[in-house]
Amino acid sequence: MCRLVYEKIPIVETARRCGLVLDSRTLRRLEVEASCPFCGDHGPGKYHLSLNTSTDQYRCNLCGAHGNSVSLYARIKGMSNKEAFRELSRETKSYPFPQQPEPQKTERQPLPLEQRHAAYSDMLEHLTLLGRHRENLIGRGLSMERIHQNQYRSMPETDRSRRLLAELLRACGHELLGLPGFRTYYGEWSISGPTGFLIPVRNQDGLIQGLKIRLDGADSPNRKYRWLSSRGLPNGTRSYSWIHVTGNTASKRAFITEGPLKGDTASFLAHDALFVCVGGVNAIHGLKDTLVDLGVREVVEAMDMDQMTNENVRRAVLAMRREVQSIPGIKYSKYTWNPAYKGIDDYLLSRRAAQM
Repeated sequence: MCRLVYEKIPIVETARRCGLVLDSRTLRRLEVEASCPFCGDHGPGKYHLSLNTSTDQYRCNLCGAHGNSVSLYARIKGMSNKEAFRELSRETKSYPFPQQPEPQKTERQPLPLEQRHAAYSDMLEHLTLLGRHRENLIGRGLSMERIHQNQYRSMPETDRSRRLLAELLRACGHELLGLPGFRTYYGEWSISGPTGFLIPVRNQDGLIQGLKIRLDGADSPNRKYRWLSSRGLPNGTRSYSWIHVTGNTASKRAFITEGPLKGDTASFLAHDALFVCVGGVNAIHGLKDTLVDLGVREVVEAMDMDQMTNENVRRAVLAMRREVQSIPGIKYSKYTWNPAYKGIDDYLLSRRAAQM
C-alpha cells in the first residue's frame, strides 16, 4: 500500500506569503513571532502569533487561533485546505507587502437581554460577598435582607477563580461570546475587570441588563464605579450605560438619580420609593422611554448637589431635565436638601439617623 508523504511547508514562508508582519528580532529563533491577523493584537508593534519552525505550527497567545502552515494559508485566503496545499506547493518568491492587521471595524454587540439576564443570574449564584463589601453596604444603610435581595456579589480576585467562573457558566450552557465582561486569554475564557463588588443593573421587569463594579480602593472620588465590560479585548464585548429601575414599579411617581447603588440605597431608605437611575449625568439614553414604559405621571429630580458648584454637571442636569419635561402630561419637580450631603442617599441616611 502506497503512503502519501507531503513535503515540508515552512510556517515562516507561509506567513510571508500571507503578508503577515514578522518580528525581525525573532527570525533566528525556534519560535518566530508575528502579528496575529485574526484578533489584531491590539495594534501595531504587537506580536502574539507564535510560529514554530520545527513543527510548522502556529498559535496566537491572545485569541487562541492555531493550526499549521496549510490551515493558516487557507483561513487567511478563504479557501479549503486542499486548495491551500496546492498553492503553497507551487514555488514562488513573490510575497505581498506585509500589512499590520486591521482593527475590528464594528464592535461586537451584547447578547439579547434574556440571555444576559440568565447568564448573569447564574453567575451571581456562583459568587459570594466578601466581608469588607458587606460592611460597605451596611454602612450605606442597607439591611442584610435587602443586600441579599439585591444580589450584590464580590468580583473573583484570582485568575484561577475567574477562569473557573467562566467554565461553570459554559458548563451551564451559557454563551460567553457577546456577554460583556467575558473575554479569552491564551485561548481560555475568563471574566475581566477590577476588584470590587458587583451591582446588578435591572430594567423595569427586574431583568439584569448589565453589571457595575464598585471599585476597591478607587484613587479618584469621581471614578469609583465602572461597567463590567470586556471592550477591546480578545472575543470581548462592550457594555452600555443602561438605565436602572428599583423600588415599587407600580408607583406613579419616580425619583431620578445617578448611579444604581445610590438608587437602591435611596429607594430602601425611602420605603421602596420608585427610583430610575442613569449611569452618569450625561448617560440619559433610554431614560425617557423607561419613564414612559413605567407609566409614571410625576418625576422628581434627585440628582447630586454638586450641580450647585460644578458647571459641567449643571449643564448635563439641565439637558436631562428638558428631555424628561418633553414627555406629554408629566409633572416635574426638583428635590433639594442640605448641600452638606452630596447625594440623596447620604441625605436620607442622615435623616434616618436623626430620627433614631
